[in-house]
Order: sequence, then structure tokens, then C-alpha cells
Amino acid sequence: MTYRLIALFFLAVFYIIYYSKLLIQKKKGIVTNQIAKGRDHDTTYYIERVLGVSTIAIVIAEILSIAVGTAQLPLIWRVFGMYFAFLGNLVFLLAVITMRDSWRAGVAKEEKRDLVSEGIYKYSRNPAFLGFDMVYIGILLMFFNPILLIVTVLAIVILHLQILQEEEYLLKEHGEEYRKYKENTCRYAGYGKPTPSKIIMYIFFSLGIFSVLYYFTCISYGGGPKLSWSWLWILIAAFSFFRVFMLKRKIDGRELFILPSVLVWIYRVIFIAILSFFIITEARIIGAMTAIPEKDLDYIIVLGAGLNGTEPSNPYKVRIQKAAEYLKENERTIVVASGGQGKYESISESECARRKLTEVYGISNDRILLEDKSSDTEENLKFSLEIIGEPSARVGIVTNGFHELRAMSIAKEVGYENVSSVPAKTLMPVGIHYTVREFFGMVEYYLKYII
Repeated sequence: MTYRLIALFFLAVFYIIYYSKLLIQKKKGIVTNQIAKGRDHDTTYYIERVLGVSTIAIVIAEILSIAVGTAQLPLIWRVFGMYFAFLGNLVFLLAVITMRDSWRAGVAKEEKRDLVSEGIYKYSRNPAFLGFDMVYIGILLMFFNPILLIVTVLAIVILHLQILQEEEYLLKEHGEEYRKYKENTCRYAGYGKPTPSKIIMYIFFSLGIFSVLYYFTCISYGGGPKLSWSWLWILIAAFSFFRVFMLKRKIDGRELFILPSVLVWIYRVIFIAILSFFIITEARIIGAMTAIPEKDLDYIIVLGAGLNGTEPSNPYKVRIQKAAEYLKENERTIVVASGGQGKYESISESECARRKLTEVYGISNDRILLEDKSSDTEENLKFSLEIIGEPSARVGIVTNGFHELRAMSIAKEVGYENVSSVPAKTLMPVGIHYTVREFFGMVEYYLKYII
């Protein structure tokens, strides 16, 4: 129900903007809707007739898809859909505001209007159409189904054909002025002809926008601003927008200062080295998520992950669930529930795991050992090994997939001789945050054990 309301909200905002603009211009005596209103029944006329039908059809398809409420894509795509719909509304609003009274729906061949090339139109020749497309794609990602996909693709294709007709008209109407404008501004989004500096700027701009939106996603899904390391996304956004600012000034020939080439190359080498290390480490972290657990292990260790009073946090909840599934499939395996009592926790994490395993999943108390003194991953594993007492025992580590690489690495350092992964779910969409944050956990591991 929440996603239905969010999707309906985005659609409502979009069409409130659209019809509010129509009403404002109507009061000024301006006929905004010029779709298929031309006297000549030429190519433009017929494209606009189809455009009118397709815009109605897609709204119907979207509302029906939202009403049914099914989504055939993973949750993370629904979140990305919200991003697209939000940004589409923003882009469309900026477009109609910047156009002022020159905005029309359709090609108004009988009217003489000035060419608008300021504001958002410096970076997109067709931001209103871009807004339409982004909202359409956003709703599609939120409530994906084959029928909505077909209608959305058809609507976007028709909008593109309409853009081509409008550009042909504007070239005839404004001549050289429009030709120069086309050279400096991309059809949908971009700052003139692509160059290496512009491409890098677009990457940083996209990363900055994503980081801001994802920060709010993290605090929405991850328990609020107290989510550990949530500030990382604001830091990434700040760095990205700073680079956009510097690159834009460089492209425009208005650099604030020019660094010596030696410093520029030092920065590039350091940046590429860190980025390469990050990518390699993240690839290893993601790879560890897909490990297939060995059967009939002697022990599995459930690593603690925080409580809310006496209830497990969401990451801890899926660890306990994974442990229960494994124990039911492997009846001779013993579980060590590991984790002490934190400052704001009513019971120890190990006791919480014991209660859930016995009361919710029906696991016998005889198969559960408690380790209730640890406060971090290293202590979890070290103290659990003391309870097991056999370094050569076949032991599986139950933790969220993003954490498996570090947990396995630490286990080998503290004395486990025969250890394997039993990965639990990495919950999305906050899983992206945990996976990125885990990079710094691996850096800490390297500094402590390797260097």
C-alpha cells in the first residue's frame, strides 16, 4: 500500500504541475494545448493525434498497474523507480517555469515565440519531454509488468517523434540561432558535444544525485539518521558536486585556479589507485555473498547484529532465520549464538537468538550454545572458538552476505582451521549501504592483520 500511495503521489504532482500551468496560461488568454490543432494535416498532425491517445493510454495503464499493486522486479528497482519519478517531476517543473508563457503542448505553428535557451534549457533542449519520460520509467520500475512495459515504450517513442517534429519546426522558425543552440545543448540532457571532461562531469553529477537520494532511502529503510555511517552518502555527494563545479568551470574556461601538472597527475594516480582498490574489494565482498553452505557442519556460529530492546534488528533477524533453516536441514549441527548485551539492549544478542530459534523456529535448546560476552566480530569468533574448543572442527559462519568476507578472513586469523560461509540475506535497499560500508571494514582488517 505504501508504494501505491507514493506512485499515486508522484503522478498527482506531475499532472497538478501540468494542468496548473494550463490554467495559469488560460487566464492570460493563452491556449496551451496545441496538440493536433494545426490546420495542415501533415506528419506533425498525425504524430500529435497518436501522442494524445498514447498519453491517455499510459495514464490508464499506470493507474491499473498501481491498483493491482504487483511488482515483477526486486525491491531495489522499486526504489530506483521512486528516484526517476521524483526527478522527472522536478525536471518537468523547472521546464514549465523556465518556459514562462512560451510553453505549449504540441507544435504551435501559427504563433511566433522567442527561443528559450536559459535555465534548465541550457542543459536539455527538451526538459519537459525528459520529465515525462522519467516519470513514465519511474512508474514502470515501481510496478513492472509486460503490458505497462509495452505502453511505456510506445509512449516514449511517440514523444521522441514529437520532439523531432518540434525541432524541425524550430529550425525553420529560428534558423541559425537554433542551429547554434543545438550544437551547445543535447536533445535530452548534456552540455554540448561529449568530451572526456564532460563525461567525467556527468558521472560525478549522477553519483551526487544518487548519493543524496540514497541517503534519504537509507534513513527511511534503515531506522533513521542513527544508521551507522549514513553520513558517508552526504560526503560522497559533496565531493561529487564539488568535482562537477570544478569541471564545469574548466570546460567553460573559467577555472578558479590552475594546479601544477605534477599535482594533477598525483591526484589522478591516487584517485585511480583508491578507486581500483575499492572496486576489487567490493567484487570480493559481493562474491562472498553467493557462497553455498557446506552440509552437516559440526557447528554454525550466528554473529550478533544489534537489538531493539529484546527484538533483533533487521540484519540480525535474517541471520537467525538463516541459522534456523540450516539447523532444520542439518539435524546434527550445533549452533553457537554469539553476542553480548549492548548499552541500549535489554538482553544479550545471544539470548535473543536462543529465544527466536526455540520459540519461533522450534529448534531444541540442546542444540544451542550461548556466547554472551563479545562486542564485535573478532570477539564473536574468538570467544565462540573457546566454547567449541576444536580449531579443526567444521564450522560455518552465519552472517549477512555483505559481512561474510570479513568474518571469514578474521576467523582464519583467530585460529579456525576449517571454516566456511553460511550467508544470510543482504537486505535491500539498505544492502547497498552495508556493502559499501563494508569496504572500510575490510580496510580495517587489512591494516590490523595484513600490514
